[in-house]
Amino acid sequence: PPAAPAAAAAAPTPPAPLVIDLNKILAEATKDDPDARQAAEVAKQWLERLQIDLGPALKAGLKGTAVGLRIGANELNRIAEEKARQIQEEGRMLTERRGRLIGFKVMRNGHAVGQVDAELNLDRVLGTVLSLTNGAEGEIPFAIDTDKKVYTPRPRDRATLESLDLTGPAAARAGRPWIVAKHDDPSGITFGIARPIGASLDEIRRAALDNLGLGLFVIVIALAGVFPLSSRMTRNLTTLTQGVNRIAGGDLHTRVPVRSHDEFGQLAQAFNRMTEDLESHQKMLVERERLQRELELCRQIQNDMLPHEMLRLGLTEVNGVSIPAREVGGDFFNYFLLPDGQMALLVGDVSGKGVGAALLMANIQATLRARLPLELDLAALTDAIDREVERTTPRGVYLTLFVGILDPRQKTLRYVNAGHNPQFLLRRAGGLERLQGTGLPVGLFSGHGYKENAVQLGDDDLLFFYTDGMVETENAGSEMFGTERLEALLQESRTRKVNDLLARIESAVREFRGTAEPFDDATMMALRLGAPDPEAPPA
Repeated sequence: PPAAPAAAAAAPTPPAPLVIDLNKILAEATKDDPDARQAAEVAKQWLERLQIDLGPALKAGLKGTAVGLRIGANELNRIAEEKARQIQEEGRMLTERRGRLIGFKVMRNGHAVGQVDAELNLDRVLGTVLSLTNGAEGEIPFAIDTDKKVYTPRPRDRATLESLDLTGPAAARAGRPWIVAKHDDPSGITFGIARPIGASLDEIRRAALDNLGLGLFVIVIALAGVFPLSSRMTRNLTTLTQGVNRIAGGDLHTRVPVRSHDEFGQLAQAFNRMTEDLESHQKMLVERERLQRELELCRQIQNDMLPHEMLRLGLTEVNGVSIPAREVGGDFFNYFLLPDGQMALLVGDVSGKGVGAALLMANIQATLRARLPLELDLAALTDAIDREVERTTPRGVYLTLFVGILDPRQKTLRYVNAGHNPQFLLRRAGGLERLQGTGLPVGLFSGHGYKENAVQLGDDDLLFFYTDGMVETENAGSEMFGTERLEALLQESRTRKVNDLLARIESAVREFRGTAEPFDDATMMALRLGAPDPEAPPA
């Protein structure tokens, strides 16, 4: 941009003196050349003499020259500043390129006010550009200007290119034996390349024919081997299909012949092993069903041995319930009247599961029913049963047992707790008492003896008996029902009738267990004491 105009009142700046230091110029020019330095010394002496002789005249001439140069420089600066201001403020420059000609237009307010034209040497420019193309595969690069003149870096290729009709409209075309590709540049020049393909096409044709012949040969060989193989495969598959149909019809003795040791032979062997396994599994299922029926029969017998009706003696009533697990277990409860009008109360749990535990449970119940009317000493009776169980059962088989005799007239309960859970006594006035153990489980370590305890009862007191399956019931999270929950339920339902109490506790246990499978029977029995009925007939 032009410099800002000086203030009108400012004084003109005097021109700077023009100084030419020839000594410095000669020293810089000859510092690396000894011979030139010697010649410079000679020239310096001549210059000194000339300066003495011509110094005044030279200074006057140089001063006039400097003034002229300064005036010319100022004029050139003014013209350049005016031209730059004109271009900056009023116009812009556009360039158009067409073939050989390059035109620069000067625009002002959207109108062309001038143009500078130039002409390129296309032979040199295009020759340099096209010579960069790799011609290893016989390619011929070329260019066509706006006058349809063809340029190529090698003049000997011009005749070949002219025979290919390069001026057609197609950008790429294939012919025999050349393929040509072109591109039209915005400058008006067309660039392209031509490549011979005759040899490549011949190679492709030969390779295609060789591949076709080889493919046909392989197909013939394959067909020759497929027909016998497919026939054998079909025969083997037909045999296997017939065997499967016979198995589906229920014939588990079906076997198929093994005719080879290949995959079909292995498949036939696997089929025969499968039929053998099916046959053995079928036998196992039949045996399991038989055992299941026997277990169901045992469970039914076990259930039939338990009381199914409430027993009332005056205002005293007793009832029990068992929540069975899937397997046959050894839980039992029972209550019955003795000849002297007293009531026998039994709760027991045989260790283990299955038929053995159920048989021992049935044997103990039968023994107690037979001996209780004859043996008044519960400790002696329990000790005798303890010794008998250890003598007649395998090692490790034992049972926990609670035996009680209730005298409803005297309102007393005599009992022996042989390793059983503490049973509960809920007083009418409130409070809960536990009937603790008085000896070891029956059949575990015989000979240690048992102690008989007695407890005084009152009207409307509640006795609750249960087995460990009740408090050890688990839910889906492996959490036990526990004694605390049972005691809380008893305190909450202590005023209910016996049947209502049992139903409430059974519902709570089932709700707590949820979808979890029971692993042990849960047995419970409840007795509520009342005043004796004087009109009741003797048992």
